[in-house]
Amino acid sequence: MNDQKQLLSISKKAFLNVIYILLILILSAGILTLFIQPGSFLRDSDGMVISGSFSFIESVNYPIWRWLTAPFEVLAGPDALSVIMIGLFLIILGGTFGLMHQTGGIKVIIKRLIDRFKNNKYMLLRMIILIFMVFGAFFGIFEESIALLPILIILSLSMGWDTMTGMGMCLLAAGFGFATAITNPFSIGIASDLANTNILSGVLYRLLIFGVMYGVLQFFLVAYAKKIEKDPTKSLTYEEDIKKKEDLKEEVDFEIKDEPKIFKIYVILFIILLFGIITTGLLELVFSLSIPAIPVMAVIFLVGGLISGYLVTHDFKYTLKTYFNGMLGVAPAFLLIVLAVSVKHIISNAQIMDTILYHLSNMLEGSSPVIAILFIYLFVIIIQFFIGSASAKAFLIMPIILPLVSLIGISSELAILAFIFGDGYTNVIFPTNGVLLIGLAIASVSYSKWFKFTYKLQLVTLLLTVLFLVIGVLIGY
Repeated sequence: MNDQKQLLSISKKAFLNVIYILLILILSAGILTLFIQPGSFLRDSDGMVISGSFSFIESVNYPIWRWLTAPFEVLAGPDALSVIMIGLFLIILGGTFGLMHQTGGIKVIIKRLIDRFKNNKYMLLRMIILIFMVFGAFFGIFEESIALLPILIILSLSMGWDTMTGMGMCLLAAGFGFATAITNPFSIGIASDLANTNILSGVLYRLLIFGVMYGVLQFFLVAYAKKIEKDPTKSLTYEEDIKKKEDLKEEVDFEIKDEPKIFKIYVILFIILLFGIITTGLLELVFSLSIPAIPVMAVIFLVGGLISGYLVTHDFKYTLKTYFNGMLGVAPAFLLIVLAVSVKHIISNAQIMDTILYHLSNMLEGSSPVIAILFIYLFVIIIQFFIGSASAKAFLIMPIILPLVSLIGISSELAILAFIFGDGYTNVIFPTNGVLLIGLAIASVSYSKWFKFTYKLQLVTLLLTVLFLVIGVLIGY
């Protein structure tokens, strides 16, 4: 058997690039603990902040050496389960896609897509962007998009584009959909419950925003794809993609004898996966049942991947060995997730998060409606850097914001809109976001290149969202 080349693997250069950035962020969080006085809000039985209950804490002993132990403490802290679940999901994902790659499944699926859309490739690009945005906006699917990133990167390369285009139609589209929430249960759903408003209140304005942001994103990615197709050397991942494209041309280790059978087996796997994602989203949205999608997907990928692989190879030993090799290819990404969560861990355990919230909320008092709503937007963006979870942030921030906006003359719906803007779009730019780090690791793309690729889009997005919020104030949204 030849040495296996893994579909999902982490390049040393990209891995170290992200490690350096995260270590700087951990050091910065530690330095903040030296200058910000600890404090805390009282919280009710549901863990919600009680407005007006803040008090400073005279002394919190948070020594410098705990900056170094934070990554280890994370694995024993309140975020441990989430970190472990995401890490295991990523490793299982590596095993499944590694097996699919070695058994010819990826090759067959991509070939079918190319044959179907070879004369309408940009229609395919726009359609994929729309699908991912719809899933994010209605069902809150963002982390789960990682499951399809490898196939979309290969599809992008096969269409004559690059790795960045593949990441764009997956991560950017899912992130933009999550941020332009229509019924996203994890952001606007929880925020609406806390504000005692219906999740569909103000939905027409949000639908308009969704249409505009879809137009912006598809224009950005289509224009970029056309530029790369015309001159591949303008790609930020040109050199890396040369190697990837060479690997795509090589035959896989296992001889493909029955392409229709292989295609059918793996398509059924993805249909089951898609059904699982949509079902968990609907249960959350319609029945308010909290069923984490990550564990559901992990089980589907683990069991379904092994069964699918065996049905193709009829060799259980080869299937297990190939699956294990695929898992090893992405295992280092677990360290990136732990380091990213360590930033929040330091801020929270030094008890300065509530102090930051307190000072920011005080700055909001006495502002005009326009200034206030823009400050709320900034307020959420700052907290988002430390706390990526939309639901956790909603319980932390909304009880502080809502009493203030009613005094200033801003509606709860507009405050919620500022919240989902600040929470969502930064998911695909902040280096503390675990999903982004996983995506970069899978694609073997450095953060600096990703920033260069997306910063102009982020600036346009920032200007548009500010405009939407100002218009919201003017029209009495």
